[in-house]
Amino acid sequence: MASGAENERADYWHEMPAPRLGWELLWRQPHTIEVGDIVHVQGGSLYSRAIRWMTRASTEAPSWASHTALVLQVADSVTVIDTVRMRVRARPLRAYRFLPSKLLVSRVPGGLSARQKASLAEKARDYEGRLYGVFKLLSHALDRLLDNRYFFRRLARTDDYPICSWMVAYAYQRSLGLLFGCPPNAAQPDDILDYCVASHWTRVWADSAQTLAECQSVYVR
Repeated sequence: MASGAENERADYWHEMPAPRLGWELLWRQPHTIEVGDIVHVQGGSLYSRAIRWMTRASTEAPSWASHTALVLQVADSVTVIDTVRMRVRARPLRAYRFLPSKLLVSRVPGGLSARQKASLAEKARDYEGRLYGVFKLLSHALDRLLDNRYFFRRLARTDDYPICSWMVAYAYQRSLGLLFGCPPNAAQPDDILDYCVASHWTRVWADSAQTLAECQSVYVR
């Protein structure tokens, strides 16, 4: 018999309006996405697969997301704050179009006000240009040896060297007081997606129906 939590997850995928799909739609209607939306990414590289393994506890379902980004601006195209190689940069969301990546975009239920969007974008832009926090990945890897318990990540508190999920979690915490079910310095891409699903965030857009189905299969069992 399905548990109450499993039934709630099924409701999230089956009762809420389906997200809009495909890159072609986004080219024509970039305002499908809004400032403050969270981009959940599943990369296809060996590195991305290692992250999904590293962020999964023994009691959890397989991790779907290996990366996360935050929407900064929407005009003729969508701009996100992202980690690009060894620095934090703003770049077009379409940069993912020809990468072996799958994308799903979530939005706070009910959306954000103009003031909230401006505050969130301002906090996120504080990270632009900073060096990528490679050593923070080590703290996540060491916690994986403890079955993903929050121990070594507790010690990683230097804000000057962020990783992708750190930026998103701290931008939301500092501007809106929102936590993704854990301290901001503990948040991993999988934690952020787990929280969005559990809290019934609006599924705004996905790059394909296949991506949506694969993500759903992780959460509805």
